Amino acid sequence: MAGNETRLVSLPLSRIRLIMKSSPDVSCINQDALIITAKATELFVNYLASYSYKHGSGKDTNTLTYDDLSSTAEDNDTFQFLSDILPKKILASDYLKMLEKEEEGVHDDNNNDDDEEEEEEKEEEEAEEEDDEDEEEEEEEQGEQEEEEDEEESVDSDGEDKDYEQDDNDDDDDDDQ
Repeated sequence: MAGNETRLVSLPLSRIRLIMKSSPDVSCINQDALIITAKATELFVNYLASYSYKHGSGKDTNTLTYDDLSSTAEDNDTFQFLSDILPKKILASDYLKMLEKEEEGVHDDNNNDDDEEEEEEKEEEEAEEEDDEDEEEEEEEQGEQEEEEDEEESVDSDGEDKDYEQDDNDDDDDDDQ
């Protein structure tokens, strides 16, 4: 039955299996999953090609060109994820001009980014300082509370000592009489 299923797809299953196994998340591939993936890939490529042909310049010359595919990837939201894989062809001189413009823009953006980063760092430092101040205040309050408790205990113990002293003095007075 596997022989009949492989005729349903025109893409080589061994290549698709190899591509699927190249992912670290995939350990084993079911034959049915392989065939379904191959068929889905085939349908996707067919749709991309027919859409690019209909909306591209190849319709006039009865051909499908790379420029048609790259235009489709760049212009259509459905195929936007392919824009890195199918970039538009440009001349080297145009590319160098783009790089120069980007570098100028990057320098300006870097200055803005640096300013923004500095502001964020300052805000973070201020937040940390406020947290530290809050912690210090809490520690001071706890320290004051402990001191007050210690003073209360010492007052109580001083009063007890005085009572004992008075008792001792009373005993001494009794002896004298």
